[in-house]
Amino acid sequence: MQRQPSHPSSSWRAPSRKIEIPSPNQLPDGPVTFRLSNGTSVVFEESRLSPVVAVQAWIRAGAGDEPQSLAGIAHVVEHMLFKGTARRGVGQVAREVEAAGGEINAWTSHDETAVHVVLPRSAIALGIDVIADVLQNSRFDATEFSRERQVVLEEVGQGFDDPDRMAGTDLFAAVYDVHPYGRAVIGQVATVAALTRADLVRFYRRNYGARNLTLVVTGDFDPIAVRRQIERAFGRMRPGQAPLARIAQPVQRRCRVIAVRRDVKESQLLLAFRGTRVDDDDIVALDLLAVALGQGESSRLHLALVRGRELLHGASAYLFTGRDPGLFVVTGSLVSGKPRAAGRALRALLDELERVCDHEISSEELARSRTLLESQRVFDRESTQGMARKLGFFASTVGDARFETRYLERLGAVSASEVLRVARAYLDPRALTVFAQLEGGAPIRAESTPKPFAGRDVTISRDLRRVALRFRESDEAGRGKGVEPAQPARARGSAKQARAGHAPDVTVTRLASGTQLLVLRDASLPMVALRAAWVGGLRYEDASSNGASSLIASLLTRGTENHDAEAIARQVEGMAGSLSGHAGRNSLGLEAEFLTKHLEPGLELFAECLAHSTFPDRELDHERRQAHEALRQQQDDVATVAFRLFERTLYGEHPYALDPIGNARALSSLSRARVRRFFRDRYHPERVTIAAVGDVDPAALARRLTDLLPGKSGRAAPPAPDPTLSRLDGGRLAMVPLEREQAHLVLGFPGVTLRDPDRFALEMLAQILSGQGGRLFSEIREKRGLVYNIGAFSMEGLDPGYFAVHAASGPTRIATVLTHVRAELSRICREGIRATELVNVRRHLTGGHAIGLQRRSALAATLALHEAYGLGWSAYREYRERLERVQVADLQRVAQKYWDPRKEVVCVVGPKEALATISDLKAHPPSPRKRR
Repeated sequence: MQRQPSHPSSSWRAPSRKIEIPSPNQLPDGPVTFRLSNGTSVVFEESRLSPVVAVQAWIRAGAGDEPQSLAGIAHVVEHMLFKGTARRGVGQVAREVEAAGGEINAWTSHDETAVHVVLPRSAIALGIDVIADVLQNSRFDATEFSRERQVVLEEVGQGFDDPDRMAGTDLFAAVYDVHPYGRAVIGQVATVAALTRADLVRFYRRNYGARNLTLVVTGDFDPIAVRRQIERAFGRMRPGQAPLARIAQPVQRRCRVIAVRRDVKESQLLLAFRGTRVDDDDIVALDLLAVALGQGESSRLHLALVRGRELLHGASAYLFTGRDPGLFVVTGSLVSGKPRAAGRALRALLDELERVCDHEISSEELARSRTLLESQRVFDRESTQGMARKLGFFASTVGDARFETRYLERLGAVSASEVLRVARAYLDPRALTVFAQLEGGAPIRAESTPKPFAGRDVTISRDLRRVALRFRESDEAGRGKGVEPAQPARARGSAKQARAGHAPDVTVTRLASGTQLLVLRDASLPMVALRAAWVGGLRYEDASSNGASSLIASLLTRGTENHDAEAIARQVEGMAGSLSGHAGRNSLGLEAEFLTKHLEPGLELFAECLAHSTFPDRELDHERRQAHEALRQQQDDVATVAFRLFERTLYGEHPYALDPIGNARALSSLSRARVRRFFRDRYHPERVTIAAVGDVDPAALARRLTDLLPGKSGRAAPPAPDPTLSRLDGGRLAMVPLEREQAHLVLGFPGVTLRDPDRFALEMLAQILSGQGGRLFSEIREKRGLVYNIGAFSMEGLDPGYFAVHAASGPTRIATVLTHVRAELSRICREGIRATELVNVRRHLTGGHAIGLQRRSALAATLALHEAYGLGWSAYREYRERLERVQVADLQRVAQKYWDPRKEVVCVVGPKEALATISDLKAHPPSPRKRR
């Protein structure tokens, strides 16, 4: 079931792709639920797919349960859970979990706050213990609260630099002018700044109690032992109090139209209609309506307005659902530079909504939408944390961990006429709210932004209002009048359990064409992930061909000798599969996922796109325009601007300095003939590596691909590029003024290749600095409250990559952040690291490696790319051994070798006052490290 908020919670992530549900006898019976004597709800679901376990705690209290005067308090309490307990100091919770090879985090939404860990199965007792500790024993130290409040204000500031978040927040504020869903989950500057420790403690004691708690455990664990651990850890938790009743949002009886102009590169239209509660029976038909309208390349909005008339750069439809009535949302991204076309685009969106209210969706649309929604169950089971999040939402918000079974039974029975009924009931023009965020205004600054839609900062667009009101006036049939949503129906039934077996070794086959095929058979789920990879990508480009790889990746699935782009999209989505091209700095290729029952037609399409793409002129023109739009839109992402600046400054004339999307001049010059020649000369089918992971027979797959792929071409292999890296004889500073709420800093150094043994030490150093238990997080965020996000990472390639630290902070603090980052790097170079840090980082990276490879698509990509790059497919299995070889002395040696001040690159993007402070510091780089 879909649940997609229009403005994100503190850690909301977009929903994943979906694949089709198998027959009932292929999945386990489902979750087991019980209650502790104090009222705590517990949900278990076992899975043996990987040696990983997830533990999540869902507190039934979120932003919707706050008083207006304390807006943001639930989110601040979530932050303070990690600031020390009666027996753990600040940051100790994260350090313990990461040292055990796990990950811990939390999020706040409208209806809940959740704390979650994912760990190796051997560490489940630790996961239960730390969650029990933070939920019951957090100290709320006054000094720590003062620091953490500044961190939250930094997070609020980041939100002002995020156009998507701002548009979503303003849409919700416009719709929910009474109900608390209209307030931003993250809070407001004024209310967060005014919070006191006493406010937090009262909110915590009231809401963080057993009767509001749902615990979810999924993965590979012993349910009897884990139940005993939970009873010991949570059995004495105080009961807490039930959430207070919320103010109901009055029925909207008049269309609302609001437009604002902002300093953004992409204009957006957001249309919202009042929806219903998550447990309402109409939710199923509304989900089907949303998928048919605006999800996937074969949806109505995409075909008509993005690919057809090209009025929009992108379009979607989704359902936001919660404990209280949610929203049905339709979105459209306008073509850049044409904000005056907003009225025409809105008219087109409303026309499509009128059509879906006038006639039933086709049987093909209904089948496609149903398949996509049904299939989510299989895809969710690939990761333990995905399973836990779904079950936690159902158990906490709906009150039934088995709600999905009811949902799926209802889904199989919904007809096209029911979809038409809910369309007419809910897409009521009188209940429509239109919010337009248009390019061409002044920057948004936190200190000058009043309450949404109050006063002079908002202008009502006459054109938009005129169009929306025409939609309202065309309501001749009185759609929506007197139609009440149906009450939820109760259903029974479950799937039979099947135990997963162990995957055999990788089968390697060289096909007659020369293609290398790697197959890892795993029949535990009825699905297969495919990945085809050539060495290539950005590294094969220059300034005149920049963007060719990205265009080719898009065009691989946009037309073949037998199928046009629309036919490919319809066939793939009709199977609830996925098929798309990919291009990176070092590779180009194709990726796909299909249910095993659809593997034959899916494999035919996969091979056809791989070997017989035709790159039609119409599709090339469309993808080129999309690339130009993407180039403009990335200017709205300050972090992306900062990294592009860093890469240009570091790499100079090397292809890694180029933008992966391309540059405007090169994109305009790339004709069909030139793109075809670029592809033909560099990417021969016989030199591709294909990996398959899932429920497939290796020999049968090899035979089928031999039939589908062409034989050897006899053409000579293209010469490998030998680009020149720029030489850094002194540090470099680059800055770009951009009037935003925050400044972004990237500090880095030249790095290593994929073959360099030092890469493992650099990766370990990056983790020692990063993470919630890392040195940078501890020193700069925890102790000083200077940033919300900060992290380090090592990027490798076929040519040397880079080691970099990224941070975002207020303009007046970014120079201080730079000073502390340099100091921490220098300290490691002088003093090295502790032996305990080495042990902990090994465990964390090893555990994270297993967690990251839970999905078949991730494993297929790893196999294909490792083999294509010459590392050997088995390199991923040697990861732990390579980490074990790194010793304390190696880490200090590598830090001294690569963190050379003479090769330091510092890039800053932000307001002019921030750039002035960084310029002053350039004359004082850290002193050279002492060599040992």
